[in-house]
Amino acid sequence: LVQVGTPPELTAAPADPFVATLTGANLLFGVAREHGDGLTEVLLDSGARVYSSDRGVGRVGVAVPAWEVTVSRTPPSDSSLNHLTAPISSVFRLGNRARVRIGPLTAEVTAASVDRLRLAEGDLVVASFKATATRVVPLG
Repeated sequence: LVQVGTPPELTAAPADPFVATLTGANLLFGVAREHGDGLTEVLLDSGARVYSSDRGVGRVGVAVPAWEVTVSRTPPSDSSLNHLTAPISSVFRLGNRARVRIGPLTAEVTAASVDRLRLAEGDLVVASFKATATRVVPLG
């Protein structure tokens, strides 16, 4: 037994990478350090940097639910601190929703958004998510 809690509790504070993936979150790995503004900066293994409102230092996992990831053609001018630019590797439609794979992330968006943005495999897009939606997951 790794962690006991309701689905929302497990999603909000996964105890380890297994629980994070069980909730369906994207899971990335890197090295965390305090950023000085109350945020944690994580240098991902890919070289990208992301920020979390969770505390963490050292080697960590970073969990981001797919429904918290937005997709755009250019970096948005909004409150999202985290932006990863990568090509789309797949678009899977399921009814009025779609799962879009962008580099190491999966975004869950509406089918209408896929149509409006004309998203297709190979397109270079920006996946964005807020620091408050980014969970720092302890390793080991």
